[in-house]
Amino acid sequence: MSLKKVFCLLVFVAGAAAIECPAGYDVVESKCIHRLPGGYLTHDDAVAYCHQNFGRLPVLRDCASFIGVATYVDDGFSADAINGYWLGATNSSANDVWQWNDGTAVQMAAPYWAVNVASDGKTQPNGGTTDNYAVIGSEWGWLINDLKPSNYEVYAACSRAPVGGLCTTPYVLVGTQCIHLLLTDFDSWSAARTECGATGGDLIILDDCDQYSKVTTYFEKQDYNPYGYWIGGSDEALEGQWRWIDGSPMAMGLPYWAN
Repeated sequence: MSLKKVFCLLVFVAGAAAIECPAGYDVVESKCIHRLPGGYLTHDDAVAYCHQNFGRLPVLRDCASFIGVATYVDDGFSADAINGYWLGATNSSANDVWQWNDGTAVQMAAPYWAVNVASDGKTQPNGGTTDNYAVIGSEWGWLINDLKPSNYEVYAACSRAPVGGLCTTPYVLVGTQCIHLLLTDFDSWSAARTECGATGGDLIILDDCDQYSKVTTYFEKQDYNPYGYWIGGSDEALEGQWRWIDGSPMAMGLPYWAN
């Protein structure tokens, strides 16, 4: 395990349910958070420090916890956030399985795990007025990127709602959505959307964290290697206002957008 020193983030467990935190702790979602005031710790020292302060390294098993804590530590502490914070997860077990310190399994794959960290800490979308369409691909750890119509090899990820829990061919059920991948190089988002429509679906909407993870895990298991897949999000109508094709706003920043 790396001994790199980083800032320590703590969760006070006992008082979290009542949302009443002891001195030195702040309420974040349903957790009490304490930030080590200056200095860096190894992982083992961070664990000990948490215990001495009646807490433990944080468990972030769902997107709500992830976003709440990540937003808190990045609010005015960007330099600290880039250096990083220890979490209460290890893969020290004999079978090399990542577990939280409460014994539960760590959710794997996107959108939880980083693929590359920008030196300036900034995230997508960053293409300005030219890159107006959403795409996901393995190069960014299956996180969302903005792209313009180009010469990249980009396929289409189509979806439609299941009927009675079933999908019609060529769609397959992945989590709560029927999914169909069009293995054609679409040079534009609009063309990809048109072809999805011809199959009875539309470009996929990924606005649920758990479903996002299931879909991207499915993509990862396919024996294809495009630059990415067009998905149903864009800021074509109004620059900077990213929306899904059903008109709902796209969540920005963590944990969906790539660095």
